[in-house]
Amino acid sequence: MKRLAPNLFDRRFSDLMELGRARLPGLAPGWTDYNAHDPGITLMELLAWVTEAQLYSLGRMRRDERSAYAALFGLVPRGTEAARGLIWPDRLDPRAPAATYSQSVVIAADAVVSMLDVDTPTFRPAAKLLWVAGRVRRLASRLAGGKVIDYTTINERGGPAFQPFGGTAGKNDVFEMEFECRGDGIFPEKRADAEAALWAIGIRADKPLASEVANPGALFEVVGGTTRHSSLTATLVTPDERVPLGIVSDSSEGMLRSGALLLDLSAVRKSPKVFIIEFRSDRGFERPPRLLRIEPNVVPVVQGHAVADEVHTSIGIPDWGFQLELPGLRFAPFESPVRIELRDGYTNRRTEWKPALLERSGPQDEAYQFEASTGRVTFGNGVNGRIPPREATMLATYAVSDGERGNVAPNRKWRVAGFTGSFGVNIDAVTGGAAPTGWIDERREARRRAREDHALVSSDDIVSAALELPLLEVTRAWLLPPDDNAPRTGTTTLVAMRARTSGEEAGKTPESARWLEAIRRRLAVKMPMATRLVVMAPRYVDFSIDCTIEVSAGRDPAAVKIDIERELKSRLALTGAGARHPGVSVSWRDVTAWIRVVDGVRRVVALRLLNESGVGVEEIRVSRSGLPRFDIAASTLNVRRAVRATP
Repeated sequence: MKRLAPNLFDRRFSDLMELGRARLPGLAPGWTDYNAHDPGITLMELLAWVTEAQLYSLGRMRRDERSAYAALFGLVPRGTEAARGLIWPDRLDPRAPAATYSQSVVIAADAVVSMLDVDTPTFRPAAKLLWVAGRVRRLASRLAGGKVIDYTTINERGGPAFQPFGGTAGKNDVFEMEFECRGDGIFPEKRADAEAALWAIGIRADKPLASEVANPGALFEVVGGTTRHSSLTATLVTPDERVPLGIVSDSSEGMLRSGALLLDLSAVRKSPKVFIIEFRSDRGFERPPRLLRIEPNVVPVVQGHAVADEVHTSIGIPDWGFQLELPGLRFAPFESPVRIELRDGYTNRRTEWKPALLERSGPQDEAYQFEASTGRVTFGNGVNGRIPPREATMLATYAVSDGERGNVAPNRKWRVAGFTGSFGVNIDAVTGGAAPTGWIDERREARRRAREDHALVSSDDIVSAALELPLLEVTRAWLLPPDDNAPRTGTTTLVAMRARTSGEEAGKTPESARWLEAIRRRLAVKMPMATRLVVMAPRYVDFSIDCTIEVSAGRDPAAVKIDIERELKSRLALTGAGARHPGVSVSWRDVTAWIRVVDGVRRVVALRLLNESGVGVEEIRVSRSGLPRFDIAASTLNVRRAVRATP
């Protein structure tokens, strides 16, 4: 008989004790008394006893028990991973639907989507979609202070990146998209056709500033028709009314990554021809979004298709079963891979059978057991689970995917059922397709999580976890050492710095309170009990300089000045490989030495350090959590040729 699990109980208490004693001379050379009365030996005996008990339990654990323990690690079976992506309207093709269609079109959830020159693999929309004929007439930010910034032209070019909610991105900042329909309005002539259809708004976010890997192939899915939480709110505005729109799915995570917003338009009673969609966040953003492009009428696609009511006829014998006809079973974690129903041949009534372990099922339980790795459905024997009646029609419903074969390179043209010719292009690659995980992969992942997923105890643990937080762009982080003169309260203080764009090096503090709270909230769940985490921004100390510099003979003062500015920026950089260490002051001698090493500098005639108030000081002092911030714009660098001495 083949064993269902390996025999892990191959080490006994005495074996473990001998292994431990054998390692003592190398690990603790000063320990020479290994007798039973030694407290260290007593601890070793305790650990050996616990280990023996655990090995005994593991060697006799059932498969369902192993699966339950794996679920504690977040490891659950999953099927073939489907490739996902976005199909954008093609602005460069004058024959594309975006340029030629004059009426709205409903794209069915089972509409076939494929590349223009290739029939396979095939894709399906992530949901039933409403495609609206028209164009974006205006894109603008309406900031809390009253300032309005127009981004229509930048958006049409696809760059450079812009901030739709400004640099602060607070709860009162609004991003507006004015849309003009080509036909009679936003809905098709038969309004009933658009029932339950969602309008997709494509978001193409700028790549992260930190070391985080961009994810243009984010998940564009609506799971079971439920709403995925979004930090955004959307409102349709016409001259007559304001209609709040439900955001059914937001794979862009609040416009922070490339994805799609799926808007529910069912609350819109009329069919406006010109309207504005207002986006805002009621609580503000964790960090300001940066977009390269936003456009409606994208098609979020998922590779593969659903198999509905696959027919299998029961032969009425114990332990009867069948094999699913198509490979590449696709299902999400904690989702039932297949739905099995019995259809009555006379009344056409359907009865759903439930997945279960047959060995735990009773004679009348309408249950089946499914093996995801093989795609095999097995029914009971009359004792453990009911036997389906002879000639009964069993219906199987499931979804399949081609896995990694569904991944597609960027900038391919696509066709969508219901539209003639080329519909659009995938600006980013269609990614995410992968084969299902097996037992070996799950065991490897369990070992990795057991080794790496632990409480944040050491300083390196906390700093590394902060730098790895997705979407927040934490570029620097360090822990403040405890003050010897202050009482110990169990508080750990983390100083975090957000990555900057080129224009944010001086004069701005991008670490908002919402951003700092987002870091604290995500790290606090991994902190040890009775430990309080405080996250703060660096205490920036702004300063400038006023100096006069002579260059060597034959050197261009303008070129030398550029080199001096570059050297000072490098020495006082807030981020990057050569970033300045926190808590280190800047003295007059430091700046003088940095300038003198620049090629072409003959001498520093005069130099003054100016604090934030413009007062000359000998040294810019910073605290342990602080950094000096050099303001090059407020500095005066008078670079001149050497003055010849008069005889």
